[in-house]
Amino acid sequence: MAVGGGDAFSLSATLLTIILLWSLMQWTAPWWLREISRRQSADLEKLRHLDRLLTLLPLILLGIVMIDLTWSHYTLNLTHAHVANFGGEDFSIWQRVQASLFSEGAPWLAIPLFFSISSIICENWFGFDTSLFDDEIKANQRTTTLRLHGLLWPFMLLAFMSSNSFAVYSEPLPIGEATLLSPVNSILLVLSGSSLGVWIHLTSRLAQKNIDLLEQINQVVLAGILTLVPLLVFQGVLPTSGEWLLFSESLALGNETTLAICASFAVLLLGWPFFVYLLIRVHATRGQARERRWLGLLYIYCHTFLFTMISGIIILEPLPSVASLSSAIWLSLTLMLPIAVAGLLGSLLPMAGLDSRPRPEAWGFFLGITLAIPFFTIREPLTAVLVPGLFVSMTTLPIFATHLEKRANLSIQRRGFESVSLLILSAFGLYGFHLAMGGLFLGFVAGVVAMVVTPTAALALAKPIRKINDFGEEE
Repeated sequence: MAVGGGDAFSLSATLLTIILLWSLMQWTAPWWLREISRRQSADLEKLRHLDRLLTLLPLILLGIVMIDLTWSHYTLNLTHAHVANFGGEDFSIWQRVQASLFSEGAPWLAIPLFFSISSIICENWFGFDTSLFDDEIKANQRTTTLRLHGLLWPFMLLAFMSSNSFAVYSEPLPIGEATLLSPVNSILLVLSGSSLGVWIHLTSRLAQKNIDLLEQINQVVLAGILTLVPLLVFQGVLPTSGEWLLFSESLALGNETTLAICASFAVLLLGWPFFVYLLIRVHATRGQARERRWLGLLYIYCHTFLFTMISGIIILEPLPSVASLSSAIWLSLTLMLPIAVAGLLGSLLPMAGLDSRPRPEAWGFFLGITLAIPFFTIREPLTAVLVPGLFVSMTTLPIFATHLEKRANLSIQRRGFESVSLLILSAFGLYGFHLAMGGLFLGFVAGVVAMVVTPTAALALAKPIRKINDFGEEE
């Protein structure tokens, strides 16, 4: 988001920029707000109000943006680019109001608006009213909520909006021919934004409950799916069975931006919560390794880099714009390097006190990648070709890592069976997407099915082996 590209002051663009900057306050609040409470004799009740304001202010500012846009459309103020591009002279008063939010080709302002509304509703009426100053469990939930807000606001403003749409000019602009979204498409945007707000709070509570309750991860996955699928249906980005060859050509030209963004967003909405859940579940059923934990961590790094790069190679190689296998290898490596750096930097987060046991380095590694890949995809949509390999790595490595460690309760036969099963499923999924990029629709179906079956199999394999003694607990 920028302040706007016009030659006059834009209130809407300015307020959206303030929200973008406010996201940094949300991300860092667990540090500075707690420091204020420790170092000053501030009223705890006032600090609680400030804590609540961190998520409320973006909704207030978005409300002002909507009032500004609605009034501009109502008065047909053609100095506003949003009115000139997405308004209409023949619109009725009600249609002009709708055009501020639900106009064909306009920025998806409905997603952040209903995201913030949904989040505030969850905080106040559905039992998610946690605070940084509550007990440890609720404080950790609030910390996760604030940091997810701090991540998602920049992503939504950069991925779903163009700053030029909110520009204001000193002279009126010629008005174009705009079309309002259908009621179904409007509902899809509302559903996507609302589900995202619910997803944040479900994810923040995921690791705080009884790990044996599968309903938790099911709820998080459902909220993630209800966020992503409406966007795909709204844009209609998936081709029919006879159009896959044309689709692969379009992908090579960088035209499938929405699909690329949704794919990278799936790593955050689906892959990351499942990884955290599986990490805790595996530790609860298998305990902590006696020796060779460093081998498990090394395997996590190597497996992730290898599968992510292979994913890029086998999806890029069939594309018309890729001349040869060596070109696909080089392009995949180029796309992967920034993500690898982000992951390795994330591994250092435990040194700053940010960790989630039992594997804090692996937790930080995948957190760094999860935070970085959506923004790298906005910059270069082809980064999305790395997503299948990254996704199957995240959702299986808590199991794989235990195979190289010294564990008396894990037989060699079981290690071999688990490794071979998960590797076959992972490879099958990647090969399916390879066939899809060559024009085969069934290849896409096989790839998607494998992306679902692989984490499901990992979860099934994480069942208890035998009762673990106290040595299996984290120190």
